[in-house]
Amino acid sequence: MDRANKPDRAVALKRVRRVIKRLLREGTAVSRSDGSVHSLFPVAVSGAEGEALRDWVRREGAVHTIEVGLGYAISTLFICEGLLTNGDPTARHVAIDPNQGTRFADCGLQFLHEAGVGDLVEHHAEESQIALPRFLAEGRRFDLAFVDGNHRFDAVFLDLIYLGRLVRPGGIVAIDDHQLPAVARAASFCLTNLDWRLEEVSAGDDLHQWAVLRTSAARDTRSFDYYVDF
Repeated sequence: MDRANKPDRAVALKRVRRVIKRLLREGTAVSRSDGSVHSLFPVAVSGAEGEALRDWVRREGAVHTIEVGLGYAISTLFICEGLLTNGDPTARHVAIDPNQGTRFADCGLQFLHEAGVGDLVEHHAEESQIALPRFLAEGRRFDLAFVDGNHRFDAVFLDLIYLGRLVRPGGIVAIDDHQLPAVARAASFCLTNLDWRLEEVSAGDDLHQWAVLRTSAARDTRSFDYYVDF
């Protein structure tokens, strides 16, 4: 969204929804940066997952959101739709993706600008294990997070641990590809050891299954050697 012109929110929402609808319908796109042709799915989240993510943004009244893995920006567009619907002029979304300019030929950023939300999204072209600790040191805080980056256990585990400290107490951390053992295992640690709650999990799907976790609202009082097998 171009903040300098402050377009009417209804117009901004219509533009975002138009781009989402086109991408879901066509399923392919051409990168303006190098002319490469990209099949968006199944790399990108489905329309159903995007809608669920948007609805959680709206339900939580989220203003500041963060995402690990921009990719083709389908999830990002749905998050932006939710932020625009909430209507806070200070809304901001942070997307972390070191592969945007290589693997994705900047298609994600291209779609965001087409949808008019380029100024709403702050992109960091680095790995999450570098960016997230820096955000923590900077004292940044978010209302909702979405994890869809590196799917190896160690990467997902680190993402969840840092986001658990960056997201407000009792906030939402949604994760994609929960059907993968490494992703489900990392989530299990947070549920069994950090007192997070499972709010929602989609039906089983070999390509995409999402889960929504709520971080603990209570202060962490675990002893230094606390551990529950997960």
